[in-house]
Amino acid sequence: MRLIPSRAAVDAWCGCRTTLWQRIAGILSPLILIGTLAFIALRWNSLPEQIPTHYDLAGNINGYGSRRTLLIMPLMGLAADLVVAITARFPRSWNAGVRITVLNKARVYRVLRDLMAEIRLGCALMFAFLGVWISLQPERMSPWLLLSVTGLTLIVPIVRYAVRIRRAK
Repeated sequence: MRLIPSRAAVDAWCGCRTTLWQRIAGILSPLILIGTLAFIALRWNSLPEQIPTHYDLAGNINGYGSRRTLLIMPLMGLAADLVVAITARFPRSWNAGVRITVLNKARVYRVLRDLMAEIRLGCALMFAFLGVWISLQPERMSPWLLLSVTGLTLIVPIVRYAVRIRRAK
């Protein structure tokens, strides 16, 4: 017995095939995060021993840590990517937010799979951005910049999902 179902089994259960967009996002997400780790590794010797690790709402630094903390962002991103990738293999665990019927099953699951692909890519971009930004300009972190990145990479896909899922119902 397989612990994680094959893509074909998930496609059959959902009633829809994995799209090209979903496959691209599934490949790009870990590559972006691994690339971020490589970028930080290449800059390692030029990084200061202490870097800012926390900022207040005005963008002022109020916490410092070792440069090793830069590795946390892409590693957290890889962990989040892995969790979403595994969750994507278990359609019965998904909470669609709408009642799934025989008539809407394929549409709803396609929207959910698109959301998971966007969340994977969004998390990868957000964690990569934070890791690269802090390694390049650790003294300059605007709270508006952080909110903008979070909004564009995570909140916008969720709002788009809410609109699309209502239409698919």
